[in-house]
Amino acid sequence: MASRRQFLLGSTALAGSVLAGAWRPVASAPTAAGSFLPADFTVAVPDLAPERIVRRLVGLRPFRPMGVRLEAEAMGRTTLIHHYGHGGSGVTLSWGTARQAVDLALAAPGRGPVAVLGGGAVGLATAWLLRERGRPVRVYADRFSPDTTSDVAAARWFPSQLVDTGFRTPELEARLREALLFSHQRFRRLIGRGYGVAVLPHLRLGSQPPTPGWADALLADLIPPFQDVSDRGLPFRAAWAGAAPGMLIDMPLYLRAIQRDLRRLGVELVKRRFEAPGEIAVLPETVVVNCTGLGSAALFGDTDLAPIKGQLTMLPPDPLLRYTLSAGSLYLHPRSEGILLGGTYESGDDTTTFDAAAETRILEGFSELYALPGSAQG
Repeated sequence: MASRRQFLLGSTALAGSVLAGAWRPVASAPTAAGSFLPADFTVAVPDLAPERIVRRLVGLRPFRPMGVRLEAEAMGRTTLIHHYGHGGSGVTLSWGTARQAVDLALAAPGRGPVAVLGGGAVGLATAWLLRERGRPVRVYADRFSPDTTSDVAAARWFPSQLVDTGFRTPELEARLREALLFSHQRFRRLIGRGYGVAVLPHLRLGSQPPTPGWADALLADLIPPFQDVSDRGLPFRAAWAGAAPGMLIDMPLYLRAIQRDLRRLGVELVKRRFEAPGEIAVLPETVVVNCTGLGSAALFGDTDLAPIKGQLTMLPPDPLLRYTLSAGSLYLHPRSEGILLGGTYESGDDTTTFDAAAETRILEGFSELYALPGSAQG
């Protein structure tokens, strides 16, 4: 554990080396020029036999109809910065909204240490940017990786389940676009550096080319449009297939690497559960950034927060399966510990019970999609 002096002052040499190493620039994002898929690209077909399932995961996404809460609140001598409510976009937006939260924190009175509440992707990104900008940081959380909601995230870089239509405004869109751009740049810098961040082909299947949506407009400068690869002989039962470059974050690898580097930077990761705001008000830090996600409903009485339950089925890893895929509500994401199959979206369900019937529907859906023997019309 870092000494009190290390916590307050940090190690300038260490901080400089870790920050510089982690954020070394990489090549620019792939463009739509030419064909994104190489001529020899093949689609590895997963073995969907139920007996091969190695793990089942359930997570609760913290959704607010009006989007992420970024707001400063006075609580006695403490300035509390709220930073939560990312819905299904916690990983995707983590670095971008963290920068906006850090701007609020640095505008608060005082130059002392800052506390971050929450050990998921949002909290860790917030702690990193605070430390990067010279502030001593301590992270408090009742769970760290591998036990956070972020560990369960499938984590293809794309905003989803973020804000209800009625709350979309030009101002909100501008803030989101700024956050998405910054977050995308930060994740891009981690590619190939041991953080579990990679660019893979993303295959999207359907009966026809998709109509660009709200999220596509926000990402117009970051992700090229899908290329029609329907004529490539891919092994799918789908009238239309498109391909585009996509970023995938292998969350267990990513979270462990970020936690490691934060410790190297002198950031303490303290296991602690808060039951009431009064416990936060007496912390030694007078600036606190609240990244507790769904926990803010109970801790701060936010009645706007609602859970969106999602579950994933994991198959053994396959080194030949190097693509992500989406078709309607179905999606497939490979990562180091296994292949993730989803998805489900149960709004308002705060249970973590695994739904076996939903899993059966997902497996059957993929069997039909890949036209496997025994599937409908197979």
